[in-house]
Amino acid sequence: MLKTQDVVVADAIANELRRQRDGLEMIPSENYASKEVLEALGSCMTNKYSEGYPGKRYYGGNEFVDVVEKLAIERAKKLFGAEHANVQPYSGSPANMEIYFGLLNFGDKVMGLNLAHGGHLTHGHPVNFSGKAYKFVQYGVDKQTEQLDYEAIRELAIKEKPKLIISGYTAYPRTIDFKKFSEIAEEIGAISMVDMSHISGLIAGGAHPSPFPFTDVVMTTTHKTLRGPRGAIILCKEKFAQQIDKAVFPGMQGGPHDNNTAAK
Repeated sequence: MLKTQDVVVADAIANELRRQRDGLEMIPSENYASKEVLEALGSCMTNKYSEGYPGKRYYGGNEFVDVVEKLAIERAKKLFGAEHANVQPYSGSPANMEIYFGLLNFGDKVMGLNLAHGGHLTHGHPVNFSGKAYKFVQYGVDKQTEQLDYEAIRELAIKEKPKLIISGYTAYPRTIDFKKFSEIAEEIGAISMVDMSHISGLIAGGAHPSPFPFTDVVMTTTHKTLRGPRGAIILCKEKFAQQIDKAVFPGMQGGPHDNNTAAK
């Protein structure tokens, strides 16, 4: 038992559990993982190293890890209606980094929502890797309606001609027209990307329109409204599958966290 080995850590965990039970979490980036998710996270899958992909590993003894990863891939594809899924990303920010790394060159122009208008650090903020490695053009919400102005976004995209356009946000409590974003990207020959981390549970449940089948590449974390472990998944059209997979491994990551994959 942990308490017999490290009473300080054991007490901190017990106190955190009490805090979570007694408090009310209102932020969409937090949730309560099920006992089954926690069981998978604490399983012997933690012990395994499995660089590569199912059937193509650099380590032996991965036959059961392959079962779990292939199952996670197929379930993710089925849940969201995606053509391809990579379930190895460690979390949301690394997953966004891997999308950029796989589909762009450093210095390429990208469009994303301004952080102050509800965007995310990884959508081009100058203090973040995204704003340092790529040339981001920031769009915003309309000052009067405080909602997205799709015609203004279209006009900015035509003027700036980014290689990739990001929709999906951290703090935009309105329905997003992913199809419209896809059409804008297609008009200028750009890649359409959606970061649906905060609303993927709503999308899976049919409460918010899905970015599929028209969006080129989609990222979601698994620990927010999906109520899974801390991690991420990248979903994309088949034509981008090889670029995404190579960007995740060996491009940006080493071995996946197999206990986390099992929990996903």
